[in-house]
Amino acid sequence: MKNIELFKIWLDEENGSDFRTIQSRISNCRTVENHEGDLEEHFIKDNGKSLLDRLAYSTEDERNQMPTNHKVPINGNLRTGSATLKQAVKLYMTFKESNFKPSENSNKSFDLKQSLEEEIDNIEVWNNFSYEKDLKNSMVSQITELFPEYKIFGENNEGVEYLIGGKRVDILLEKNNGNLLAVELKSGTANFKVFGQISMYLGLLMEKFPNRKIKGCIVAGEIDSTLKSATKTTELVSLKTYKMKLELTTEL
Repeated sequence: MKNIELFKIWLDEENGSDFRTIQSRISNCRTVENHEGDLEEHFIKDNGKSLLDRLAYSTEDERNQMPTNHKVPINGNLRTGSATLKQAVKLYMTFKESNFKPSENSNKSFDLKQSLEEEIDNIEVWNNFSYEKDLKNSMVSQITELFPEYKIFGENNEGVEYLIGGKRVDILLEKNNGNLLAVELKSGTANFKVFGQISMYLGLLMEKFPNRKIKGCIVAGEIDSTLKSATKTTELVSLKTYKMKLELTTEL
């Protein structure tokens, strides 16, 4: 995998990934390369399409207990494991297609972020990320209860961290009639900046799916007044807060 440092900067600047997520994506790409060959060669061959097709593993495949079409060994669930690898490779192919050119200060900025993240063991940002990841996993498993009219978009959980325009929608949902709902998750307090973020996602989705009705939903621990004011300008974005439930299981 060439240009790995440039890929890291792209994930940081264009995809909004934090340092630990970037490290995870790089690790996933290397794992795929170890078993499926150099990603650069796959990009030259067909922009990675045949590799991405092999990494696909649908809910029907899982139901029928089918083997994977790729060579990467998966420890655990074949569908979710394959989806994680596919998402990382898809990001790399998007990076290659973008012909990304960093600014003069990009390397210095990324190196500083990396050193800060490595030196601080217990920072609030990482705690929020971990909690947000747990929140996302919990929500995905309860989509039919939380959004009864919707299902996760596409096959193989494609709508989870849905990639569009080099950006990631936390969860993209779809109604039977084709209407879409982009869900943005925040583990803490969401402010007006999140409104700009989800508005960008809605614009990208409207460009890609011009014949569908598209709305957004921000789910957060708390909603501050600036976000409430921002959403008064449109009926396309709704606001929801969550409550986590703790359950204990007796082992002995």
